[in-house]
Amino acid sequence: MFFRNMLFFIQLLLISFLAQVNCEGSSLQIEQGIQEFIRTNEEPDYLQNAVTEFFKTKNKSIENKLSCIACRIVVKAGIELIKSGVSNDTFANYVNKMCILFSGWGKIECEGFTKFHTETLMYIAENREDLTAAHVCALRLQQNNCEDPDYDPWSIDIPPGTSPEIPKNPTEEVKKIIHLTDIHYDPFYEPGSKTVCDTYLCCESMSGKPENPEDGAGYWGDYHSCDTPWHAIVDGLKQIKKQHPQVDWVYYTGDIVSHQSWATSKEHNTESIRRVMQGLKDTFGSTPVYSILGNHEPHPTDLYSSDNVTNGVSTQWIFDVAIEQWAHWLPKETETTIRKGGYYTVLARPGFRIIALNSNVCYTANLWLVYQDKDPYGQLQWLVEVLTEAEKNKEAVHILSHIPPGDSECFKQWSHEFRRIVDRFSNTITGQFNGHTHHDELRVFYGINNPEEVVNVAYNGGSFTTFVALNPDYRIYDVEAERYYVLDYEQWTYNLTEANLDSKKDPNWYKLYSFKDAYGLEKLEPSDFHDLLQRMSTDVSLIEKYRRFKVRDSPIPLSSECDKRCLTNLFCSITAVEYEDSLQCKAFKKKFYKS
Repeated sequence: MFFRNMLFFIQLLLISFLAQVNCEGSSLQIEQGIQEFIRTNEEPDYLQNAVTEFFKTKNKSIENKLSCIACRIVVKAGIELIKSGVSNDTFANYVNKMCILFSGWGKIECEGFTKFHTETLMYIAENREDLTAAHVCALRLQQNNCEDPDYDPWSIDIPPGTSPEIPKNPTEEVKKIIHLTDIHYDPFYEPGSKTVCDTYLCCESMSGKPENPEDGAGYWGDYHSCDTPWHAIVDGLKQIKKQHPQVDWVYYTGDIVSHQSWATSKEHNTESIRRVMQGLKDTFGSTPVYSILGNHEPHPTDLYSSDNVTNGVSTQWIFDVAIEQWAHWLPKETETTIRKGGYYTVLARPGFRIIALNSNVCYTANLWLVYQDKDPYGQLQWLVEVLTEAEKNKEAVHILSHIPPGDSECFKQWSHEFRRIVDRFSNTITGQFNGHTHHDELRVFYGINNPEEVVNVAYNGGSFTTFVALNPDYRIYDVEAERYYVLDYEQWTYNLTEANLDSKKDPNWYKLYSFKDAYGLEKLEPSDFHDLLQRMSTDVSLIEKYRRFKVRDSPIPLSSECDKRCLTNLFCSITAVEYEDSLQCKAFKKKFYKS
């Protein structure tokens, strides 16, 4: 066994050495090719081949290293180009070429990205004097573990102590909350259009028609790379109204606009937001709807500009749209913080507060993070102040946010500080509600100083869009009306294949599961989630059930086997409230791979 392990170790070293040699040669060629392109405005013949050779490895850690090297080469050359005083057109040409070479996107998407992002990229490079390629790549390619050796972490001021438990006064009163998220309305959706096309998003009027009409986009939506037609949204809202006539609040956790990110505009996004918001008003009437922004709401997509930016690259306009569209449900005083950064708080009823965050500022695709990453809009410090007051007033708090805590694409310093806040105010925060991933998921917070105690839970509502290979869904929570903990929830969905068999019939919505019944729980207190995870760590069938629910029984993702790595990733994602693996994840891996 010793010699076998030693041989394996030597083999790994040899592979790593050969990859390093190949990497250095290819990276030098790429750097030379980029400089030649900048000088001549023509792509040298060898550049594409050098990029292809560079990324041939199938080893993930080597691939990450290569991605970081390539990123630093491209960004360094781009910064130098801007600092040299080139025109917008010259820099745009560079961005477009690098996009085509490295992103995997097509010509249409790269032209759109270039058109929308060139001015922002130039502004950031011109106005942040200490900007480095290492800093940009460490943020943008966080998932590839790129590093910035000069990064100086920041922290939020949090008052000492722990939040006292809200008194348990038994009550039989139950409140009902609808959770809708990630509708991704596509006004260009066309039944019968191509489901596989030349762009990232298909099933649109501009996608063209397939040779075989049977291969066309379904009437109610499609499992391919497609978003949601308006009539499917109308049907979903009608279903909620009919099935759940008595609802106390509605949470909408972001992403109304489609995935056609290369062709957005302020006007297009605003119209999509207005139409969906009007649909919510028509459906729920006087029932309060508490909405937050997603990463697809702004134009350009993903970008939330820093609050000291006032010229043409500012995204302030999306906050103005939010104020206008949410005014039907929100008090006037929320306008100040919405205008500042797209976040707000309301006292939904005495003793119960809702805090709506703009967690899109932590999204690593938000280029403005490289300009200013320290607590954008002062939002986390504001969160501490609001929670401190709520604690004094013995209020229970629900937090709404789009990007889930600990998401691999949420900037890790932001995630770290958010976790510290949740840990400090864990008894005041009695529920968190997210979207973005399109998956029915949980995020379970363990105590920072007590890794055996669950202190908080975040619920992800999945998505109404079928993008990609999913059945649509919504959720309804039963919440006790004293501390506002979730008592149970039901996930509702329909089978898209079945629905598309007859466009003249409404889809057959059904209850996929009740959380308590599915996982054998009597209640959903934080301690019950610890017990559930303990059972999951020894009963793989529970993780497999979680996988089924995650995609709402969609046949495509469930058609492949979930091996040990897949099951481990599922378990670890539940406890991933920071970027790094949790202690619970590490313990599970140790136990699971021994069995």
